[in-house]
Formats: sequence, structure tokens, C-alpha cells
Amino acid sequence: MRTEIKQLRSRVQTGKAIYKSASKYYRDLGYHLDDSLHSFFSYVKNIPYKEDPTGTEIVSRPKYLLQGTAVFEGMDCKKKAVLIGAWAEAHGVPWRLLAVSERKDKQIHHVFPQLKINGEWKTVDATYPDYQLFMPKKITAGEELLR
Repeated sequence: MRTEIKQLRSRVQTGKAIYKSASKYYRDLGYHLDDSLHSFFSYVKNIPYKEDPTGTEIVSRPKYLLQGTAVFEGMDCKKKAVLIGAWAEAHGVPWRLLAVSERKDKQIHHVFPQLKINGEWKTVDATYPDYQLFMPKKITAGEELLR
């Protein structure tokens, strides 16, 4: 088994790593491939939130996220976006990532997926347990991450 370690130097690189992990390895979801969006969203949002260490950006394929201690110890928004993106890939649902700020200083600090459902982009941000499926976001500044 080959593990790739790559330093991510920008939001665009991080976004590309998320897209790659989700689209290339969506089969890693295993039995979750049969979950409905609502069920899988609930599962992911109930994984505790845990930030990456300061100055580090960690993105991993779903297999390592679901089989490792991350499910118990927690995941940040990037890792949860990988899981939601993988679910979308597995079900043929178009998706994209937004890197945004919800802060007054407008510094980008958060990423979340949107899925195209019935022709509309819907927010599927499972970062925190109190978030709801398709919950509107108050965004101060936003930037779509490119593939």
C-alpha cells in the first residue's frame, strides 16, 4: 500500500487534494455506499470536530478516515468534505467545494461541499453536529476551489 505525503501550500492545492481523494477513492466508503444522503450526512456530522495541528493541512482518502481513529478522535472540515464528496461521486451527484470566511476580517478559514440537487447547488456542510442538511450559510467572503 502506497501512502503519498505532499505539502499543501495553497487553498487551490488543498481543494485539488480533496477532490482527488473523494473522486478517486469513493469506493472506500464500503457499506456507507448504500446510505442515503440524509443518513450519511448525519453520520459524518456526528463525527467529533478536531482541527489539524497548527500550520498543517491534512487531507486523506476515505479509507483512512473511516478505518482510523479519526472517526473517534475527530475530523476537521476538509476531512468531512472528502467523505461527503466521496458519497456524491459514488451516487453520480455533481459537487463542488467552497472555501469561505465567516469572519469579520474575511480571512478564508473553512471549506465545505455543495451538491447539485434538482439543478440547484445545496450546501452539505457536516462540520459540526448542529449543522443541518442544506442549511444556508452566511458567508462574508467565498471562493470556489477549482479542480
